[in-house]
Amino acid sequence: MTEDELDLIDRLTTVQDGSRSESIRRAIRRGARGELIRIALQRYQKGEIGMRGAAELAGVTLSEILHEANERGVLSNYDETDLSHDVAALR
Repeated sequence: MTEDELDLIDRLTTVQDGSRSESIRRAIRRGARGELIRIALQRYQKGEIGMRGAAELAGVTLSEILHEANERGVLSNYDETDLSHDVAALR
């Protein structure tokens, strides 16, 4: 790791009041989760997968991926048909 990366981890460790290895593990989990969500929503936008497929790819619930999509302004191609299919799947 570079000095800048180590400094970033050390600052994170200080703020979180934990160990360096714990801080690294948390950062990796959050980063990997965020990247999976980003990729899943990108594939959804391209029409490669549906919203349920995006949730599965990201390893989150349908509700969570819908929330993330909404937060990121991705739901522009989510229509009533998609909603009906998702509601039916939840029953």
